[in-house]
Amino acid sequence: MRLRVGLLSSWLAISASLVAALPAFPNSQAARDVDEFDFVVVGSGAGGGPLACRLAKAGFNTLLIEAGGDANGNLNVSVPGYQAVVTQDPTLRWDIFVNHYKNQTQAKRDPKYVYETGHNEYHVGPSPPPGAKDLGILYPRGSMLGGSVNHNALIWITPHDRDFDTIAQLTGDNSWAASNMKKYLLKIYQWLPVMPTDPTILLRDLPLTRHLVAGAEAAGYSVPVLSPLARLGQLLLQSPNAPVPNRDFVEGYFQVPLTMKFGERQAVREYILRTVAEGHPLTVRTNTFVTKIKFDSSGPKPRATGVDYLQGEYLYKASPLHGTSSGTPGSVRAKREVIIAGGTFNTPQILKLSGIGPARELQRFGIPVIKNLPGVGTNMMDRYEVPVNVKHESDFSVLDGCTFDLKPHDLCLKQWQENPYIFAARGAYTSNGLATMMLQRSSFASTPDVDLSIFGGPLNFQGYFPGWHDFSVRDHKHFSWYSLKAHTRNRAGTVELRSSNPLDQPLINFNYFHEGTTAGGADRLDLGALVQAIRKSREALGDWANYPVLGGTPFVEENPGPSVQTDEQIGQFIKDVAWGHHAACTCPIGPDSDPMAVLDSDFRVKGVDGLRVVDASVFPDIPGVFIQSAIFMASEKAADVLIAEAKANA
Repeated sequence: MRLRVGLLSSWLAISASLVAALPAFPNSQAARDVDEFDFVVVGSGAGGGPLACRLAKAGFNTLLIEAGGDANGNLNVSVPGYQAVVTQDPTLRWDIFVNHYKNQTQAKRDPKYVYETGHNEYHVGPSPPPGAKDLGILYPRGSMLGGSVNHNALIWITPHDRDFDTIAQLTGDNSWAASNMKKYLLKIYQWLPVMPTDPTILLRDLPLTRHLVAGAEAAGYSVPVLSPLARLGQLLLQSPNAPVPNRDFVEGYFQVPLTMKFGERQAVREYILRTVAEGHPLTVRTNTFVTKIKFDSSGPKPRATGVDYLQGEYLYKASPLHGTSSGTPGSVRAKREVIIAGGTFNTPQILKLSGIGPARELQRFGIPVIKNLPGVGTNMMDRYEVPVNVKHESDFSVLDGCTFDLKPHDLCLKQWQENPYIFAARGAYTSNGLATMMLQRSSFASTPDVDLSIFGGPLNFQGYFPGWHDFSVRDHKHFSWYSLKAHTRNRAGTVELRSSNPLDQPLINFNYFHEGTTAGGADRLDLGALVQAIRKSREALGDWANYPVLGGTPFVEENPGPSVQTDEQIGQFIKDVAWGHHAACTCPIGPDSDPMAVLDSDFRVKGVDGLRVVDASVFPDIPGVFIQSAIFMASEKAADVLIAEAKANA
């Protein structure tokens, strides 16, 4: 893969056409001028958004601060089929660049490695031009109301019981036990719709369905060769979230639940808008970038009293629209507490810039130390994900007319806009492209729970790099199986300050595989699981031949490719191309006996008062298979904790 990418001008032209037909975000000037609230929540994504809504609904005057704008009227956040397109919208994204390996020889074996050749100009892959600047691997993040929830693939898989029971055992706080945490799912379902892909879409493309039938065969199901559709239909009724006995251990073939309603993305952003529209005391300040937490150090413990911020669009240097504006400074006070929900990368950055973190690192940048917490920005975990990509001789017909670009010739968008959600009438864009998944337990799993999710779709996705979506749908001939490794063991990732400038991206190192956690052979065990996943994907591709009744043209494997066959060869391929998109655990909850723990079991930052963290960074171990459900549940739990304490102290 060798690409030279300059996407900004074309994307700006597309974005300019997305003039909102909806009312502007409901925020009066009077609300903006208020400088004191009961609670100040920083970050409107999976952690901060639901929490702010719950606090407001409980009657507390709450400010929700979002660094990005509101994607009001922008179809990129609404169309499930655009779940990749939205990550390229310059008005809604931050381009975070990370290191998978500190060893740059290994790092640059990844064909997705990015070099900067000019302002918003990139070279992807080997042989960069002279003078190109090393950037690393793109890690897309959302900058908008609702955060990266609007950037994700909509997949909704609930956590495993062990994810929460481990926190309960670690802290001695039984409120984290899975038996108690399940009640938060019920709270979430009061505002979050979840639906699978309409299975009748598959009837429009039997060769595509043939791949999914083959996946069922590889997953261990007997599928009749002459009448496979009825059996596939039965399997598509199975939800991976069904409350069956030993659900976490159950291998099988399942539908993919999506956070949507009748073919339209619905999640945190819509919940926030409804909460404001219903008249609850929730104020939202968009285009407001928090630079520092303010403390009162006159008492026995430093107490968070509010935040400083800069107001303006595209201020963070990760924004492709970042310019010369330094924003308008301001501040706001919190009568009760400040809650940081900036996410795995930005929460530790905000804490460190405010004097909370490893003392040596803070002193290096001249930041006064409020509390020496060496665990801030450490313990970072992520999934590993790898593909098997094949190319057919002919297009998949379900994608006929799908150009994924919001232009008049995008016939699939026209179909999505003009038809009701019934019997696939809204078409392919009512899906994220992934209708089924295998859940498997590898022989290298660290627990009895399933640890592999293998899902397939008609695109050439090979991970993230500038222009990755355009590359993925450049033709309609590709099909890919993707393997995601859950319950990974590597906790060696770090988020460190690059400078004391809050607008600079932090320095992010994941330290993959042999550079990370190796005790007990952890790196080899995770790698072995992924080798098995690739072999399972190839088994599904082999089973494709058993169902000629469904039609379709032959295909060739492009990645890993026919020459990659031994475990050692597959393992090197995995090391070279693996990516992740569920970064977590950089401000972990833990007991007082653990000097690297950052939070107590009630989300409080240790050693200070009036400050909590509620986002993906709070977990001591990366939870579940897909992460957003666990973050939502943690957000709902935090709301209960804060509301109960506030009422008790009223």
